[in-house]
Amino acid sequence: MSVATFSVDGLHCQGCVGTVEKAISAIPDVHRVTVDLDIEGLSRVTVDADHELLAEEIQRALRTGGNFTVA
Repeated sequence: MSVATFSVDGLHCQGCVGTVEKAISAIPDVHRVTVDLDIEGLSRVTVDADHELLAEEIQRALRTGGNFTVA
């Protein structure tokens, strides 16, 4: 299992957290997504998956859910 942490910009509320969790959870082999919300800066997103995730893969998933950017 691989655990990766990403800084994500654009999250402003718990609704955004839910959207990000849902978008990233749709990536195959992702088991858990945890978001530490920072409404004034970069939120921390931790992902547990069966494979190593790259920032590009996370960014692709986030495009489906809104205006979020991997920093």
